[in-house]
This record gives sequence, C-alpha cells and structure tokens, in this order.
Amino acid sequence: MSHTIQEVSCVNFDKSTVFFSRNTSEGDRIVVTNILGVRSSNDPERYLGLPNTVGRKKKESFQILKDRIKQRIDNWSTRHLSQWGRKVFIKSILQAIPTYSMACFLLPKTLYVEIESIIAKFWWQKGHGRRGMHWCEWKNLCILKENGGLGFRNMCQFNIALLAKQGWRLITYPNSSLARVLKAKYYPHSDFFNAQLGNSPSLTWKSVWAAKCLLRSRMGWRVGQGTEISVWDDLWIPRKDTVEWSQRNDTEVKLVSDLIDASNNTWKTNLVENTFPADIAQQILQIPLAENSGDDFQV
Repeated sequence: MSHTIQEVSCVNFDKSTVFFSRNTSEGDRIVVTNILGVRSSNDPERYLGLPNTVGRKKKESFQILKDRIKQRIDNWSTRHLSQWGRKVFIKSILQAIPTYSMACFLLPKTLYVEIESIIAKFWWQKGHGRRGMHWCEWKNLCILKENGGLGFRNMCQFNIALLAKQGWRLITYPNSSLARVLKAKYYPHSDFFNAQLGNSPSLTWKSVWAAKCLLRSRMGWRVGQGTEISVWDDLWIPRKDTVEWSQRNDTEVKLVSDLIDASNNTWKTNLVENTFPADIAQQILQIPLAENSGDDFQV
C-alpha cells in the first residue's frame, strides 16, 4: 500500500489486506485494521505472482512457477507442434514464465533442475504422454546456436544475470528507495562491492549479493582522469579484457593516469607504445580523452 502523493493514487480497500506476525496481540490487530480500514489476513498472499514472504522452504514458495509451466505444457501437448514450433514455444512461453521472479529473487538450484527437466521432457517427447529419447544433455541445448546448440536459456546463469542488473541499478540509482534501504541496513559505511552478506540477510539482499562477483567482473571504466582505474586489473580498453602482459611487474605504470599527460590531457604516446604490445597500444591511443577531463566512471 505504498502510494506517493505525486502518483495521486487511491488505496483500493477492497483489495488491500494487512498481515500480522504471530507476536501481535489480538487487541493491536483490531486497532490497526480499524485505523487502516482494511481486512486482516493470515495468508501473506502474493503480489504480481511473487510471494510476499518467503520462509525457510524457498522451493515451496516458488512451486507455482513449476506448476504454471506444467499447465502450459498440458494445454499444448495435445496439439501437433513441429520441433521448430516446440523450440519457439519453449523460448517464448515456458522460459519466460519465471523471468519476473528470477529478476527479483535467487531461486533454489533444485527448482532450476526440476524446471529444466520438465522442459527437456517436453522437447524430446514423441507425443502427449509419450516419453522420447533424450539424445543429449540439456546443457548442450543451452549452448549458443553458432556454437552448435539451440540457444535455450541456462536457468541458473540467466537468474544471476537478471540479478546483476538489479545490482547495477543499486549503483547507478543510489537514491532509489530500494538502494537506500539496502545500504542503510547492509553497507552503511561502504559501497555495494565491499558490502558483506551479513547475518540473517533478507532474500532480496541475498539474491542481489549473489550476483556481485559477476557484476564486478564485467563492469568497465570510461576514462576521465584515470586516477581510479588500474591499468592491469580493470576493464577499460574497449573489446579487451584485463591486460595480460608479461612485463606488467617490470613497469612503474599502475594507474591509467600514469599514461596521461595532465598538462594537455593527451596520451603519453611514447610511454604507451613502449609499455604495451603494438595492437594494445593502438587501441589505447584511440580512446578519446576530453579536453576538460572529468572523473572516471563505471559503465
């Protein structure tokens, strides 16, 4: 029931409920429901298909995802779908069902396995209720088409990728409600990348935190002054991973700022060419530097 004045939204009291913990007395429950004008509920229900509360049995909380996939398959199994039709159906319908949940929560690994098993059976079956031969493992079908697979989603990897986007939003929108709440509770004196998981973390924080390593490994830098960027350990050269060069320990160059002439904000051409192989040096010299250099920022 979160409504801002700017949205000029009215609470729908018929659809609103309040959920109390077991420690709330009956008298307090009556007072709160009378003030709010809504009914109480012993079931936290769902919002946009997601559970409002998730207990220790996370798999049971997300069981509805597996049930919805089974239902979709049952509704279509009696129809004569070609193999190409099944491929489109899997990508467009079945694998899209858990997408919203996966963008918010880290799902149990056992649930991935069960969902992928259900989809694999549908892919290989000869007809409704007729089990087919599984000619290869599901993970091989998740390989990109150009590499010999069919491009189906690896559920676990896709889940982490979606959660990494949420982590990126915490970094780029630090004043958002979610970012301010998580920072105040889990990393009030540090940043997202240096945050610890903490004791008894919420499922939301535990989920976003699980994608931190992936996000850190793929974030690049746009060069400003170069004072924040490690030449060897950060991603800052377009289309190039971290620089691997045998002489990295034999040079005093540590930061990108060491390669920039601060007097006119241009690359130190001779130093760049003498420090890196020719192909990498050319890529570095093609990175544009603004006349009035600003701060480095991550992209």
